[in-house]
Amino acid sequence: MEGNNNNSTDVNEEQSPNQKNNKDEILSWIKVIISALLIAIVLRTFVFQMALVNQISMNPTLHEGQMLVISKINYFIGEPERGDIVVLKDEVENKLLIKRVIGLPGEEIQLKDGKVYINSEELQPDYTSFPTYAYTQEQWSLSEGEYFMLGDNREHSRDSRSENVGLVQRANIIGKAVFRIWPFNKLGVLK
Repeated sequence: MEGNNNNSTDVNEEQSPNQKNNKDEILSWIKVIISALLIAIVLRTFVFQMALVNQISMNPTLHEGQMLVISKINYFIGEPERGDIVVLKDEVENKLLIKRVIGLPGEEIQLKDGKVYINSEELQPDYTSFPTYAYTQEQWSLSEGEYFMLGDNREHSRDSRSENVGLVQRANIIGKAVFRIWPFNKLGVLK
């Protein structure tokens, strides 16, 4: 006897509303996660990153173990200025350094009697309580795109006075240190 079996299931039948909702929700979550990852990558690449201070060269302004927010966008829209605390690439030792911008492109820098002179004028403020002595060279002429960097702890800083750091090319400046987020009792804008 041939007949219709009402209990049979058609393989091509549409999915139940619950299955469709579950798939839509999973796809929605995947889109959100992918979007969040892309935004994080763009922010880290072009806007900001975190940096841990692991050197004493910026004492007393910065101390070992402090966590900083580095703004990359500052230098996409502008140039480093004297007094900025920056993160830069040290290509010799293949690591990052945190230093203060002292000399700008086109300036003459001279170290004499423990003081820094820019175009024959004494640097004011000098950002340190330590005298600034030369290592080997005492005078520098900065070309376009070159910066002279010093640590605030001048007695213990490997900076532009050192032959293996020297004048810093603009392309090696990653960003400006703008905010200290750790430790919490030192939370605030950097100057």
